[in-house]
Amino acid sequence: MAQLPLTVIVGAAQGIGAEVARTLARSGPVVLADIRADAAAELAAELTASGAEARAHGVDVTNPESVAALVAATPGTRRLAIVAGAFSAGPSLELESAEFTRILSINLVGAYDVARQYSAAMIESGGGAIVAIGSIAARMPRLRQAAYSASKAGMRQAMRVLGLEVREQGVRINFVAPGPTQSPMMAELAADHTGIQLWEGELEAWRPRIPDGRVAQPQDVANAIEFLLSEKAAHISLHDLYVDGGESLGM
Repeated sequence: MAQLPLTVIVGAAQGIGAEVARTLARSGPVVLADIRADAAAELAAELTASGAEARAHGVDVTNPESVAALVAATPGTRRLAIVAGAFSAGPSLELESAEFTRILSINLVGAYDVARQYSAAMIESGGGAIVAIGSIAARMPRLRQAAYSASKAGMRQAMRVLGLEVREQGVRINFVAPGPTQSPMMAELAADHTGIQLWEGELEAWRPRIPDGRVAQPQDVANAIEFLLSEKAAHISLHDLYVDGGESLGM
C-alpha cells in the first residue's frame, strides 16, 4: 500500500487521540501534537519502535503563536485530526464564567484556530482533509454539561462556515461525534461519586440507551476519523459522523 502524506494529530497524547495516532501511523508519517509534550514524545517513541514514522511536537491550542509554530514545523500536512479537548461538568447554576471561558477557549476557539491555520497552509500546498472531534452533546442537551455542550456546538458551526469557505480551494472538513466512549475521562468520572451521579451509575448503565448495546471504544472513533481523512470519503464534506451506537436517535 502506498504511503500516505503527513498527518498531524492534535491532542494525541492519551485516550481517543492516542488511538487515532496508532491507527493513522500504520499508513503514513504522523506528528503527535499535544500540550503534554512528554507524553506525546513517549507515544511517538513507541510507534517508531514498532516501525512507524512518528515524531512529537508540543502545542497549546489556546495560544495562536503555539499553533503557528506547529504549522510551520509540519509543512506539507495533508491530513489533520483535531482531537484536543477539555471536559467540564456540574450544575449550570454553579458554572462560573471563568470555567465556561476555559472550556470554550480549548474546545471552540482553540480547535477552530488549529483548523483555520492548517486550512491556510493546506490551500498553499494543494489541499487536504481535516476531521475534528465533536460530540453528540452538540446536538442533544446533557444535564450538567452546559459549557461542554456549548463548546462542541459552537465549534461545529464555526468550522462548518470555515469549511464552506475553503472547500473550493481543496480543503475538506468533517466531524466525528462520539457518544459515551471508554476513555480515561469516562473512567475518572465513573470512579467518584460526582461521576456516578453524572453518568447515572457505572459506565455499563449507558447500555440500555444505546441500540448497539455497548459504549464506544477509542478504536471505533479512530476508525471513523481514518475513513473521513481518506480518499474513500473524497465526496463527503461538512458531515457529522455519529459514532454512538445509535444513541442519538433518542430511544
